[in-house]
Amino acid sequence: MKKRKLILMRHAQAQLERFGHNDRERAITMAGMHELDAIRSKLQPHLAGISLIFCSNAKRARQTLEGIKPLIPTTAQIIYKDEFYQASSHVLWARLQEINASHESVMIVAHNPGLTDFVQKIESEISFKEFPTCGVAICEGAFDGWYEASAHQFKLIELIKA
Repeated sequence: MKKRKLILMRHAQAQLERFGHNDRERAITMAGMHELDAIRSKLQPHLAGISLIFCSNAKRARQTLEGIKPLIPTTAQIIYKDEFYQASSHVLWARLQEINASHESVMIVAHNPGLTDFVQKIESEISFKEFPTCGVAICEGAFDGWYEASAHQFKLIELIKA
């Protein structure tokens, strides 16, 4: 069995929804930029070894990933997918199980409510009702291939808030 790491990150605070505007194009706010500033130093030690990143194609998720990109190994493969926009925890688990076994450390940058549900499946006694903006969950598990990944095989190691 191989030790696996999964990092889940919610996008930074974004502009409020506005009638007639595309939700996917909401940008992060100045407060969101401050959240990114606050989280970088806390997140940096956990990013070594990340080889694959899935990111929602929504502007706020892409901007969040750009904000931490200098901390990510340059060899990491980044995949932007529309499917991660407002994805349910079921979709997140399904995509996780499709990952090639050669990736030992993986990151997902996405949205609520999917991230909240995902983390609560791993740790039911979690101390929040909603995954905070720019929040990060560090999870670890031990299994041969990602196809075996399930909530009971992961342990929430740390929850980082901006």
